[in-house]
Amino acid sequence: MKYAFMTVLFAVFATQAVAQEYEVRSEFMYCKLNEGKTLKDALNDSKRYGEFSKAAGTKYMQAILTPMHAGNAADSDYVVWGSWPDGAAMYEEWGSYENDYPAYLAENYPDSSAAGSCHTSISMFNAGVTHTRIPNEERDVRQPHQFARCSLKKGASMDALYAAAEQNKKQMDEAGFKGWGIHYLFPYLGFEGEIPFDFVQMNHWYSFEARGDMANKWGDFVSENPEIEGRINELVSCHSHRSFVGEMTFNNW
Repeated sequence: MKYAFMTVLFAVFATQAVAQEYEVRSEFMYCKLNEGKTLKDALNDSKRYGEFSKAAGTKYMQAILTPMHAGNAADSDYVVWGSWPDGAAMYEEWGSYENDYPAYLAENYPDSSAAGSCHTSISMFNAGVTHTRIPNEERDVRQPHQFARCSLKKGASMDALYAAAEQNKKQMDEAGFKGWGIHYLFPYLGFEGEIPFDFVQMNHWYSFEARGDMANKWGDFVSENPEIEGRINELVSCHSHRSFVGEMTFNNW
């Protein structure tokens, strides 16, 4: 049985001090390339906005996601993923974009044209749950990400889910898995009608080598430690698993 959205959101805020590494706000804009434009143009658009954001002093970071195994992606060639450290930074950056960026663009890039047209935009609370990080020099520029829509089962709580994720991390660390992280994304703005899930789980890896290592070892690891999947499956059901490649274009935090 799916929890009401506000109940889940309250649970997130009530437990965030001890149950997650951090919480930020994120936006996702689904875009289609304009005629004659390429993904390189979309990356350049993002980097150009990063220059403006840095000059304006806004705390904002951005990445470009492209579909890897994402089902029918005919409506979107790429997704612009932006994040702010908190709500104040979010609205400050929005204000800067709306009030100042058009003039900046006209003055500094008068002949530019947008790489894509974005048809859907949503905002979410982004909870960083667990990570086992690797040094920057070992990370890929383009990194694998997986998303799934999840709902809590009857009687389950976010407290229990965060605790289960932490238990799993401890065992995975002991088994030598490195270079991965888990986030829970909770709906905020831009959703229409009844939301058919409680949150989106995002798994990401800092390199394709780390992803491949986990893929090769996961079956044996779970066979020897069935509680890894068992404790999560008792609490949530997830569906619509999709994978993307993400490339960060700037970070002005």
